Amino acid sequence: MFKAWLRHTEPIKLEPYNGDLKGIDGWLSREGVLYQCNYVDHSIYAEKLCKKFGYQLLNRIPFQMNGEYTLEQKGWVKISNGRVHYFNERPMTKKQLDFLFDYFICNGYSVNEYQELVRQQGEVLA
Repeated sequence: MFKAWLRHTEPIKLEPYNGDLKGIDGWLSREGVLYQCNYVDHSIYAEKLCKKFGYQLLNRIPFQMNGEYTLEQKGWVKISNGRVHYFNERPMTKKQLDFLFDYFICNGYSVNEYQELVRQQGEVLA
């Protein structure tokens, strides 16, 4: 319990991540820049990233402002526990897809799995 409390009191670093992609979680911007966080901290980081980029928080449910929902609506990709979560009508950018190719390969996914993600993005365009 102390570790969880301590994690929430430590300053959050909102710097682009440039390290090893193995097992990394975080938020991927439309520009293909990853902001790394622990898989349980996406919500906290989303709020901070919205502040950093000057995004006005949007509400998924009336009167409930939500940083994660805001980033999703802005076209950011959530990477959590080895899964790619993307909830936007617009397709991912080429920079996001390029980053995700490297992420997939580094984490042992096959090229076919990456191609399935690209195919799904093509369906968004149709």
